[in-house]
Amino acid sequence: MLQGAGINVVQDEVVSIDDTAKSLSTAQGQSFSWDKLFLATGSSSFVPPIEGAHFTGVMTLRGLPDAVNIKKYLRESGGRKIVFIGAGFISMEVASLLAEADRSYEIAVVELMDRPLPLMLDADMAGSVREYLEEKGLKIFTGRKVEKIIGSGGTVTGVQLDGGETVDADVVFMNVGVRPNLELADALGLEMGQFGIKVNEYQETSNPDILAGGDCVEKFNYITKKPTPGQLRGPAVVQGRLAAKRLAGYDIAFPGVLDAGGCKMFDMTITATGFTETRAADEGIETVCAIVDSRSKHNMIPGMKPWKIKLVFDRGTTKLIGGQIVSHDIAPAREIDAVTAFILGGKTIAELTTFTSACNPDISSEPSAEPITIAAEQALQKAKA
Repeated sequence: MLQGAGINVVQDEVVSIDDTAKSLSTAQGQSFSWDKLFLATGSSSFVPPIEGAHFTGVMTLRGLPDAVNIKKYLRESGGRKIVFIGAGFISMEVASLLAEADRSYEIAVVELMDRPLPLMLDADMAGSVREYLEEKGLKIFTGRKVEKIIGSGGTVTGVQLDGGETVDADVVFMNVGVRPNLELADALGLEMGQFGIKVNEYQETSNPDILAGGDCVEKFNYITKKPTPGQLRGPAVVQGRLAAKRLAGYDIAFPGVLDAGGCKMFDMTITATGFTETRAADEGIETVCAIVDSRSKHNMIPGMKPWKIKLVFDRGTTKLIGGQIVSHDIAPAREIDAVTAFILGGKTIAELTTFTSACNPDISSEPSAEPITIAAEQALQKAKA
């Protein structure tokens, strides 16, 4: 499709860039000249300096080649005991998929913080998630640190936790974050921020002829305007589009990130956007919060499934700054997009008490029980306290 539009697609690795001559060279010896350059070098899995991380059977997951290697290793090794280090959404999704694929797997998850999905959920929303996962057979260790990875003959055999406890493992997955790929940008002498290549609101680097976007660049938080990694797919797609528009003569600024995301584990879907109550406290923001239990359909309709939502408001401005959803049905979890829109629109507690959704008994709760509105009503009363 791209080649049909007159775009030359080359599958090769860029090994050097000359910004004076405006040329670049690839690993296969090809050379290209350029007037404008866009860097989208992405990121790589971060492997913390844990003793034993080099053992065979210790793996990370970042892209398709990793997935192929993982599948091959599980098949050939016959390992049944799997330990995940880190309870972020990648770990939890892979853990649940493996558990669904083969019930003979013994799966354990070790998380340094006090709950699964700690960057997405507050403790009062994560509790039911943990219970659900444990009911599905996953063993969850929270508030625990992996001191070292244990092995024999160069192959992993387990992990040792703080306190000396050992968890047996044939395979260990480490998914504790990523780091931007900055080698080319460093060689070009581009200005760096705290979390990657520094760009302006139009994706331009310190060299105006070089633009960049995605995981390799530093972004800013929409609420605080502070620098942040923002290494999710959504912002990367938008930044690529905005860079293309900039080159086409448009001046459309990147709005910042809310880190909106979601994951599905078994039949449970979790979505979140903006600040958790915990993150807001870390930023020095006093909050008003409300949690509402809801239903995927009118209570009298067969097949109704439960879900709940938490909204986080800035007590000072009364503006919405975050939301979290835990749902046993997929459709309600998409209501997080409405929450994102309300944050971007600067909606306040009072304004959200007037929100009405498109209602039908088969697809939503009854109008009197619209959960965003009910949460705003509860927050309105709390804000007066």
